[in-house]
Amino acid sequence: MTCTTATDDVYCTTGDILAVLYGTTTTAGLADGETTNISRLASRASAWANVYLGQPLGLQVYSETVASHGRRDIMLSRTPIVRVLRFFDSTATCEATAICSSDFRIENAEAGLLSRDGGWRWTADWFESETCFNLGLTPSRLPGWESKPWLVEYVAGYRVTGSTVTCMGVSSGHDAYTTQATLPDDIVQGVAVRAVELLTNPLGAASRRVGDLAVDYRSAEGGGSGGATALLDPYRKVF
Repeated sequence: MTCTTATDDVYCTTGDILAVLYGTTTTAGLADGETTNISRLASRASAWANVYLGQPLGLQVYSETVASHGRRDIMLSRTPIVRVLRFFDSTATCEATAICSSDFRIENAEAGLLSRDGGWRWTADWFESETCFNLGLTPSRLPGWESKPWLVEYVAGYRVTGSTVTCMGVSSGHDAYTTQATLPDDIVQGVAVRAVELLTNPLGAASRRVGDLAVDYRSAEGGGSGGATALLDPYRKVF
């Protein structure tokens, strides 16, 4: 499905993690080994975010086949949509007809919705049988049996940094390809909080007791309303 893989795949900086830990972004006073360890935690926390949210967050190019349900909108699986590069009415591109870009629009980039005023035909199979004809019944569509005839190549995701990225030969500074970072602050903060959770509680325990001393990691790490998962939940895909 992925045509071009994102090169920006770490969603927070060492400074972001230090800000959660100590309230400052400076690395002064940290040993080299500590800085390296924090960088590793940023990578681990970013990989966790991909899994938790159900998709990579960095800007990537995708080629996806999709179904339609007879409504005005069809839905792509990767978000937010940045640009649709090509749209075909068949998965066999040698025989397919390209859908003109003026015939559809990005209705909701965050939800992954493409729409057109004339709608998209329902691609479900017909239920037809000898019994159906003998009884004089009209053939009907089979909900849940939709085929996926539409082939869409598109760019989706967030720009993690302000660096230049080229997708399908299109420079990041062209039209919708802003050169500014677009990764939401909540995601950056959530990944930084997750990195701190990995640092302070590497085994992932909810709590720990040694004699009379008890520690609730969920409270200590902001695992309640301000924890990593709470910050990322608005962006999570549930299939």
